[in-house]
Amino acid sequence: MRKTRGYHLYFNTKDIGRVMKMLRHNSAGVTLRYIGITQEDIDTDFEELVL
Repeated sequence: MRKTRGYHLYFNTKDIGRVMKMLRHNSAGVTLRYIGITQEDIDTDFEELVL
């Protein structure tokens, strides 16, 4: 349940700092791995970003 909450909080807010604080992690990398976000996901989000 904890991992699922972190995952949904990240996808609703895209605020990794907030998720890190909720999960009490010290590293964004650890948090992203924990909730199942890969570098490929991040790259895709970046490519789809419209300015």
